[in-house]
Amino acid sequence: MPPEMPEPVPGFPNFGYLALHGVDNARDLGGMPAADGKRIRKRRLLRSGALGEATAADIKQLVRMHDMEYVVDLRAPLEVERTPDPLPLLSGVEYVSLPPLPDGAIITVGRMSVAKDKKLMQEFTGHPFETIKDLYPKAILGELGIEAYGRFLHDLLEAEEGATLWHCTQGKDRTGIAAILVEHALGVPHEVIVADYLATNLFISGWMARMERLLRATHLAKGLDADIEAYAYAHTVYFEAAMDAMRGVFGSVDAYLERELDFGEAEKRQLRMMYLE
Repeated sequence: MPPEMPEPVPGFPNFGYLALHGVDNARDLGGMPAADGKRIRKRRLLRSGALGEATAADIKQLVRMHDMEYVVDLRAPLEVERTPDPLPLLSGVEYVSLPPLPDGAIITVGRMSVAKDKKLMQEFTGHPFETIKDLYPKAILGELGIEAYGRFLHDLLEAEEGATLWHCTQGKDRTGIAAILVEHALGVPHEVIVADYLATNLFISGWMARMERLLRATHLAKGLDADIEAYAYAHTVYFEAAMDAMRGVFGSVDAYLERELDFGEAEKRQLRMMYLE
């Protein structure tokens, strides 16, 4: 099944894509339309895949050209242990770990982890879309997720200058949920939030190629085409699972933000003052 592609967003060319050598799916949300006819400020909100293979030039570009001052790592502890962010290169950048899902909840395919994840990958085979889709309500409604996403949003209110970059492994699921929440709080139109979510599919080809090579090398690739697509690509069914989790329990995304993340109207007004222009 071919990946779903996003509708273009006027005034937000190429979804803010940042061309980096060792980081997939890096984007600046600056320019995205938001509340009251305003747009998100550039060099304030960045999202990406994992930074573990970032080059010194990548980090220099993020810091100097995009004013990155904060990094929020949404990966589980075992993922961080396997492929840590390049902290020596992040001198002067504040780093925080905020995992919304525990170890073992998601496949962590990487150079050092394929063999360890073989059992999980085999369990994943046969119902891949359901497996990934089920992660969204777990991240949004679980204790870890409520703590992580609540802290993430409130920390943005403390970041008066510079850019905050948040990432997981691919920059799709856990990163996508964080983007959905902050974009909604900033008054980004629903259709634009969907487009930004699906934009991962434009920028994941490098990660896909590496994943397929790793799976073939460990004899896991046979018959896994659909599974790889389910794991690698953003799909509308995943986005809707996130919406259903919040609306089904709380009635609306706003009610979820206020009741679970303690992020109500006053916090949204402050966020918009800080991040819109």
